[in-house]
Amino acid sequence: MTFDPLSIRSSFPILNQMAHGHSLAYLDNAATTQKPLCVLDAIQDYYRNTNANVHRGAHFLSVRATNQFEGARDTIARFINAPTQSHVIWTKGTTEAINMVTYGLEHLLEKNDEILITSLEHHANLVPWQQLASRTGAVLRILPLEANGQWKAECESYFTQKTRIFAATQVSNAIGVSTPLQTMLSLAKEQGAMTLVDGAQVVAHYPVDVETLDCDFYVFSGHKMYGPTGIGVLYGKIPALEALTPYQTGGEMVRKVSYQATEFNDLPYRLEAGTPNIEGAIGLAAACNFLTEQDRPALLAWEQSLATYTYKRLKSEKSIILYSPETNTTLVSLSVSNIHTMDLNAYLDSQGIGVRSGSHCAQPLMTELGIEGTLRASFACYNTIEEANRFCDVLIEAIDILGDE
Repeated sequence: MTFDPLSIRSSFPILNQMAHGHSLAYLDNAATTQKPLCVLDAIQDYYRNTNANVHRGAHFLSVRATNQFEGARDTIARFINAPTQSHVIWTKGTTEAINMVTYGLEHLLEKNDEILITSLEHHANLVPWQQLASRTGAVLRILPLEANGQWKAECESYFTQKTRIFAATQVSNAIGVSTPLQTMLSLAKEQGAMTLVDGAQVVAHYPVDVETLDCDFYVFSGHKMYGPTGIGVLYGKIPALEALTPYQTGGEMVRKVSYQATEFNDLPYRLEAGTPNIEGAIGLAAACNFLTEQDRPALLAWEQSLATYTYKRLKSEKSIILYSPETNTTLVSLSVSNIHTMDLNAYLDSQGIGVRSGSHCAQPLMTELGIEGTLRASFACYNTIEEANRFCDVLIEAIDILGDE
């Protein structure tokens, strides 16, 4: 590969530390990515030089804060190719964004309407729809994709005239497979259904073009794309956003208030009650700029090459069961016969290797696979081939040790 991760690794000082007496190898990027210096600097600069509330103030610092905050919204709009900043709603993250949509669309659902999701969903794109169905009498249906993300024979029949909402992940956080998203969105739109895409596992790796996707809503979190925690985005087409009942009410999202009635503000502000996460938005914009400045195809190719290399090293191990695809993914998800994933995780951690074990907030998927959970190593642009080899070597060592106990 022509990409050299060491050229970018210096921007992530957290990686240069020891863990349990070993050099840290951070391979839990699907859960959250580390933050480059430009993001840390942007947040610190805001608090050092700008700190003030936005929109309502007419003084020097408030105007500066507002300009930076709304400039960040413009950056996000360009990053995902949204037509204007009015399409971008700030949220705490993917989970809140989906909850905003499920709550906001409740008034449009009737008994026996159908909400359709896939069998690969994170709990954040399952439980809110499940609760919405419970509140309205709608029916939650599960589109039975195979574990590799391919269609089952009868899948197209799940899109019917009763389908009012279709929500799907773009890439599974648990096993790293991509869904046939464009085809599914087309089928949903043929039935007049509203559509939501969970892009949480995509934005750090792939360019996102919401105009091309043509979904009604697109959601993602900042902390999975080198940005801060506690900040995320709900993108929506204007008619779709206008259809949402505001999730929260109060300050900022109003235009006029009396004791008798309230007139809500225009988009995007009508869906953003209260003082926003100003520094989070500024930090997320810095993360977007960081990614935009990179050779993103080279970064993606490098991340995928690490996952493929790891997969190929482990597939010959008879006790290892692999659930992620061999190619076109940035993670490796596996289990080991007769050894609990938490035990493997603990051993890897003792050697300074950070991975993730468990159901990855996808318990129904794990049940379909017939397992309690997997061990997941997920890669980012700053990971090295040496770290991939360390993971493989220590995992095999753990299997030898724990398998004999």
